[in-house]
Amino acid sequence: MKKVHIILFPAAFFLLLGSCKKESTAKVSGTSSLTIVNGLVGNSFLYTNFNGDKSNGEYYSQMNSVDYGYANFYNSYSGQQKLGLYQLPDTNANSQPVIGLTLDLPVNSIHTLFLMGTPSNPDYLLTTDQLPYHAPADSAMGIRFINISAGSAPITVNISGQAYGSEVKTLSYKTVTGFKDYYAGSSVSSYTFEFRDKITGMLLGSCLIDGVNNNGSPSAPNIRLYRNYTIALVGVSGGLATNNTLIVDEDMHY
Repeated sequence: MKKVHIILFPAAFFLLLGSCKKESTAKVSGTSSLTIVNGLVGNSFLYTNFNGDKSNGEYYSQMNSVDYGYANFYNSYSGQQKLGLYQLPDTNANSQPVIGLTLDLPVNSIHTLFLMGTPSNPDYLLTTDQLPYHAPADSAMGIRFINISAGSAPITVNISGQAYGSEVKTLSYKTVTGFKDYYAGSSVSSYTFEFRDKITGMLLGSCLIDGVNNNGSPSAPNIRLYRNYTIALVGVSGGLATNNTLIVDEDMHY
């Protein structure tokens, strides 16, 4: 089991942009793959317990942490799988997890678990993912968008400089789009996607996808071509947490 960090990009009334780092992982034969995205506002990190609870007497069995604003990849589980997510200090009565789930993970399936809300009012969304194939002749990458900003009004997504809603006209809370192909050839260096309040047009978050036209050499690897990404808007409306954008590299499953 490997732990993969995906960088968070803060953005509110100003932009602080960067690029994501990743490491490739291989899905173990006979298991499923699960990416956990921590957008639960108010925690620094969550511990995972794949026994579901601490009834086995261990403090946190098979312990691993998922930092806020990051995603971790797991590939050692399948079938009906218990999962408990804890924060430290563990203040819940009887050491109950912040979120306790039983996940249905069929063999050779691909899933993403999005965590959102707050520790006192947590929420989640589990997706079963079919990642698109990009033929070499297409010079493309796939991108989808999700709104996991709890309590948010509908938002739009546009490419910087284009009309509001040019990419997604309406993205309600806990809604995820399908993957859309974007050209990733030599004529495009980067894309900047903007998340905006649909009614006011206020900029909520911005995400830079750079390195698109890198030549693939060791000094300039092309980390975008033929790959698939999810861009999530995280945070909580009402001033509890600044909205941010989070890139998840979905092709870590292979």
